[in-house]
Amino acid sequence: MNARTLLLIASFCAAWPTAVRADDDDHFCSVRTLQGSFGFTFTGTANTPGGPSHRGGVGRYVFDGLGNIDGTVTVNADGNVVRRTLVGTYTVEPDCTGSFAITFTDAADGHATFDMVIDDDGREVRTVSTPPPGAVNPPTLTSVLRRQFSRRSIE
Repeated sequence: MNARTLLLIASFCAAWPTAVRADDDDHFCSVRTLQGSFGFTFTGTANTPGGPSHRGGVGRYVFDGLGNIDGTVTVNADGNVVRRTLVGTYTVEPDCTGSFAITFTDAADGHATFDMVIDDDGREVRTVSTPPPGAVNPPTLTSVLRRQFSRRSIE
């Protein structure tokens, strides 16, 4: 090999990892990024007059790819277990962040809001609760949602 060929190969090798990395960051999200069913777990606390109340649970959200959610959740609050159904809406920004708001459709009623980030090519979502300023007993909850089924395995 001549010096010119070696220099060309060395230049290509030096630039290649940068180009690959740039491509990894060139992803954009929309409400269509979240479509299908996601299982989730959450944990956190709520401030109550009696002190911190420990919360945890599991559930399932179904995103329709158009900005709507429905789902179920089982909540354990200091040993008291409640199963709830919910509906809501979500938004997704091009940078794969977003938010969603849910309304519980059972007799206990109630609302909750969350900020989120989409991760792992849309297979995972991480959230944090975002109660409005001045909310009574505001919870601090975090959750991780994982796609239940690959798109190929959905019937």
